[in-house]
Amino acid sequence: MMSATSELRRDHEVIMKVLNAMDLLRVMLRQGNKDLPLEVINDTIDFAKNFTDRCHHGKEEDVLFPALNAAGMPKDEGPIAVMLREHKQGREILARIEDALARYNHGSSSIDEVIAGIEEYIILMQHHIFKENNILFNIADMMLRSKSSELSKGYGRIEHEVMHDKHSHYEHVAESIAERINAIKK
Repeated sequence: MMSATSELRRDHEVIMKVLNAMDLLRVMLRQGNKDLPLEVINDTIDFAKNFTDRCHHGKEEDVLFPALNAAGMPKDEGPIAVMLREHKQGREILARIEDALARYNHGSSSIDEVIAGIEEYIILMQHHIFKENNILFNIADMMLRSKSSELSKGYGRIEHEVMHDKHSHYEHVAESIAERINAIKK
C-alpha cells in the first residue's frame, strides 16, 4: 500500500535531479564557461515553475496541507506555514532569476545576478525537500495513514487539471536537462 506521501517523495527525486544539474550549471557559469546554451537555463526555469511549483507544490497546497489541517495540524503556524512560506520564496526567487536572465540577454546585467539567484534557489529547495522528506512527510504518513487512496486521487486531479497530464513530459525534461549539462561538463 502506498503511503500518503509516496507520490510526493517520487516528485522530489525528479526535482533533485534538476537541482543537482542546476548546481553543475551554476559552477560552470561561475567558472566563465561560454559553451553553455542559455536554453538550458530557460528549461530549468520552466521545469521549476511548472513541475516543481504548479504540479508538486500544487499537490501539497491543494491536497496534502488541507488534509493535514483537517486532521488537526494548524496551517497558520508550524510545518504547513513554513512550507507555504518557502513555496512563496521559491516563486519569488524564480521571478528574480527570470528577470536577471532577461536583463543579461539584453546586455543590461551581468551573469552574476543569474548565478546568485540559481544559488539561492538551490539552497532553498534542497533544505525544503530535506525538511519535507525527513519531518513533514513522516508526520503526514502517520496522521493520514487511512487517507492514502483519497490523497492519491487528489494528486491525480492536480496532474490532470493543472498539469494536463504532462508529468511524464517533465520527467523527460529533467533527464534532458541533466544529460545536456553533464555533456557540457565533460
